[in-house]
Amino acid sequence: MQNLLKKIRLRSVLFLLVIVYLTVNLISAQFELMTKKQELANVQTQKERLELEVADTESLLEEDQDEVYIERIARERLGYANPGEKVYIDIQSE
Repeated sequence: MQNLLKKIRLRSVLFLLVIVYLTVNLISAQFELMTKKQELANVQTQKERLELEVADTESLLEEDQDEVYIERIARERLGYANPGEKVYIDIQSE
């Protein structure tokens, strides 16, 4: 009879230990999952920001190749003019 009680107690203790072990592992896995989801959200935010930056840079490159842009820069910065045009420079504002 006493052996039977010892076996039942031993099984109960082992069952309780298994339940505690599984619970700890489950909580640990949930915490790790939550951490990984946050990291994923941060990486996705960074990816979106970098995609916008790339799009801005590409639009600047396309604008640089645009003839109107090139002509405007030549006129403003280099003082170029089309044939037959007269360019007047206001020397009083300098």
